[in-house]
Amino acid sequence: MKKLISIVFIILLVITFYEITITYSLFESDMDLVVNSDIGRWQIKLNDSLINNTTSFSVTNVTINNDVNTRENYFAPGTEGYFDVIIDPNDTDVSIYYEIVCRTDMILNNQISLTRVEKLNDNDLVYVAPFTYASVIDLDEIDETITLRFYIQWNNNENNNEVDSLYGRESSVFEIPMSISFKQYLGEAVVEYNS
Repeated sequence: MKKLISIVFIILLVITFYEITITYSLFESDMDLVVNSDIGRWQIKLNDSLINNTTSFSVTNVTINNDVNTRENYFAPGTEGYFDVIIDPNDTDVSIYYEIVCRTDMILNNQISLTRVEKLNDNDLVYVAPFTYASVIDLDEIDETITLRFYIQWNNNENNNEVDSLYGRESSVFEIPMSISFKQYLGEAVVEYNS
């Protein structure tokens, strides 16, 4: 009987060592696993300047559609014009969602207004919040430069002549505060704002 117990003990001991060896070798092989993967780049230029995820800027260069009563390239009551914001996502490896805010409400003269915004060569710019427009740059558009055109107008309101004159005397540069933010697009819906 003692001999039988010794044989059973030795067999169990061999099986135990075998199982420990197999478990350790599986564990050891999992530890040596190395994964290499490329990480998508995220480099976006705004009007030829490299930016981070969010940036604020002021627009000072406006193309003016003058009439015969206003000197060329000067903004005055009764004139309108536009400015472009150029987004260059060429060094980006993911689809991008962006929102651009044009704060015309922060201009001192309330007769200057934004009349429309368009994404040139495309109509998928969505008004998502007050002063805010959004769109998506899909992977198949990443190699293209996106141009957003903002149209502004200075309304000639005779009741506003005092403010118009004051604005013209104190400010020789016309500025519109703006900001733009970018994030990776993951397929979420771009919902139009309803006031």
